[in-house]
Amino acid sequence: MKRKFRVDTFGLCIVCMLFVQYSHAQTTQNQKHIEELYTEDIYSINKYFDPNSDTYYYLTRIKHLNPSGDLVKLKTAFAAKPEGETGSEFAARTNALLAFNGSTARAKKSESGQVVKRWPTGIQIIDGVIKQELPRSSYTLGIKEDNTLVSYPPGIEAEDIIKDGTDNAISGFIPLIIDHQAVDESVRKVYRRYKEKHPRQVIAQYDNLDLVFLSCGGRGFDGEGMTIQDLINILEKEGVKFAFMIDGGGSVTVMAEGERVTKKIDKKGTIERARPNFLYVPSGN
Repeated sequence: MKRKFRVDTFGLCIVCMLFVQYSHAQTTQNQKHIEELYTEDIYSINKYFDPNSDTYYYLTRIKHLNPSGDLVKLKTAFAAKPEGETGSEFAARTNALLAFNGSTARAKKSESGQVVKRWPTGIQIIDGVIKQELPRSSYTLGIKEDNTLVSYPPGIEAEDIIKDGTDNAISGFIPLIIDHQAVDESVRKVYRRYKEKHPRQVIAQYDNLDLVFLSCGGRGFDGEGMTIQDLINILEKEGVKFAFMIDGGGSVTVMAEGERVTKKIDKKGTIERARPNFLYVPSGN
């Protein structure tokens, strides 16, 4: 009887191994790798195609530590002009190694319709200093000193975020994944367009504290766009522990070493949208 049990167990293991290999093959087939754009010591950028949403997307993975063992710090900064800066302008001014759009924003326009001022929504904390605290209905992304990402709910005060050990924070939309679990419907409904397809920007984190940005196309540029569920499906397969959606649409911006990676969307793909603040990795890491 023992021999029969051992044989059956061995057979079951073989079946499980074949199933895992099949599942991996299906995942690879579903998420088609298109192009390797950058492979550097501390970051890489790869382009993929997701047939489920009929949309291309980029994964920018940033290592937690550089080859010398030092932290690759993710930082946040305001634009240098009242009307905001494009990603190209911000990257050129700061010489950022990598730069991404940050918070959702408000804008003030002149009588002619020109934007004369842009400011980020909600809470803004830079290097432990509260730079802004405005009422908001969305969530706030926190970045702790060691780059650990956390999400704070609407209603929290900036001072309490700092007391929690977070030295940088920006307001965005909603968390998508917390502790490897997709958020429930109550969190998704905070962002009323969660079932619509749009260009999206998500910052996520693995267990080893490496960061990854998922930046997808939409509105006819690099595809149709993604729903919240599309994003969660991809990031769950990536194995991230945490994911948070920041501003999207025409704001989606990825800059690498001064070059724009993501497609322009505004004005039929002819202009970059100016933003009031950015997430970035300084050069010299």
